[in-house]
Amino acid sequence: MEATTARTSTKLGIKEYFEIIFDVMRSPARHFERAAAETGSRRALLFLMISGIFYCSVSMTYFFENSLVMGVVMMANAVLMPAFAAVITFILLGMTGQGRVPFGRVFNIYAYASGAVMVVSWIPGLAIIMEPVRAVLVGIGLVKMLGIGKVKAGLMVILTGVLLLLFFWSAAPLVLELKSIVQ
Repeated sequence: MEATTARTSTKLGIKEYFEIIFDVMRSPARHFERAAAETGSRRALLFLMISGIFYCSVSMTYFFENSLVMGVVMMANAVLMPAFAAVITFILLGMTGQGRVPFGRVFNIYAYASGAVMVVSWIPGLAIIMEPVRAVLVGIGLVKMLGIGKVKAGLMVILTGVLLLLFFWSAAPLVLELKSIVQ
């Protein structure tokens, strides 16, 4: 009983942070089953932000020569991309007739999966390997936290990825045009 209440609290110290990382990587199904009992998204957001800070600080130190602008862009990317992917998945779930699924639960899935993967994805060459790992973790989270089927979860992950790519490919010409106007 005591372990359960500790897990659902919003407190997130360094010990709890590493417990979440090891829990997500060792047994994602068990982690997401326990995370389904969490109310709110504060703990997941804190976990994502700590992972994002670690990812950005290490990446800036080794690869971007301490550029503050690049650090801010990377931190925004680290936090906003999982949120944006969660929004797309949430919309897709609503379109499939899944019923009322709280957005916070979908966000928690993406926050825990992205935060756990972010800790090692700064290493050159591992980012390409860790993206499919993140997708699998999100799929497991969709199955365990939301109770949807494995095939439907896989389709949600694939459709979310495709829609993200289409969004950014569509937005790229607009960004380039805006850049030429500003200069």
